[in-house]
Amino acid sequence: MGFSARRRPWALAVMSLTAAATGAARSRAFALGARAPVAASPTSSSNAVGSTLRHAAPRVGSAPLALASFARFRPSWSTCAISLAAVQLASRCRRGGRSSSSSTVARGAGEGEPSDIPQVQSDISLLDFRVGKILSCEPHPESDKLLVERIDVGEEEPRRILSGIAKFYTPDQIVGKTVVIVANLKARKVGGIESNGMVLCATKRDAPEDESPSLLQLVEAPEGAAAGERVVVAVAEQLHGEPSPPNKVDKKKLYVKMAPDLRTNAEGTVCWKDSVFMTTAGPCTAKDVLSGEVS
Repeated sequence: MGFSARRRPWALAVMSLTAAATGAARSRAFALGARAPVAASPTSSSNAVGSTLRHAAPRVGSAPLALASFARFRPSWSTCAISLAAVQLASRCRRGGRSSSSSTVARGAGEGEPSDIPQVQSDISLLDFRVGKILSCEPHPESDKLLVERIDVGEEEPRRILSGIAKFYTPDQIVGKTVVIVANLKARKVGGIESNGMVLCATKRDAPEDESPSLLQLVEAPEGAAAGERVVVAVAEQLHGEPSPPNKVDKKKLYVKMAPDLRTNAEGTVCWKDSVFMTTAGPCTAKDVLSGEVS
């Protein structure tokens, strides 16, 4: 035939719903007001099918034309009659198939059989977590809580990011570290200096009501992860899709919604819920902060 089953899902629907005997063609024809005789010969059966399809045509658009052509090209198939219900279902499948996503997930009708179905993008993938290399760091000129870092995230120019970690790190302790940043936050001023992103840190508190953490560690990407690489947080049966632009992240408060589920597990691996922060070189970690918060 030359048609593609992948591109013509309606054709598969019709094939699977054909009648088992030529007698079905007669009952379909009478139901539609047709009186085409059904003979035992392939030609007569083909005519009966064609008559049924012609009566169904106003209801199902152009699908019957293709089906009639199929019957003419394959006489051996014409011994089975196609019911009106099958044609209508084929038309619905054809219309519905156009809106399906090009993304796929391995979940078929049978065990282990992949099929093309629309995927829903995971919420966490709306945020853009990137590997960054700290090139330089200096104290904030007016705040003893802030450090001002310049971080390579694979862009033309390093980003300037401010972090409230001066209580736990000196500038020279963090230069050269490979960290993870949130890259699609809206730029804002911190202590009078514009900050374009946020460095992720894992923390623990002595008591839940404490305002300040007693332990803080930078979330680090593994050795071999390249600056600018996007960190993947894979969620089962969902697409790790394109991140939202900063304005949408800010307007929809996407980071605020995701933040409560950012944490380290018992091994110090960074997770969102149960999904691990993964690079091509391995997971992101804060090895000294076990079962802590990440922000």
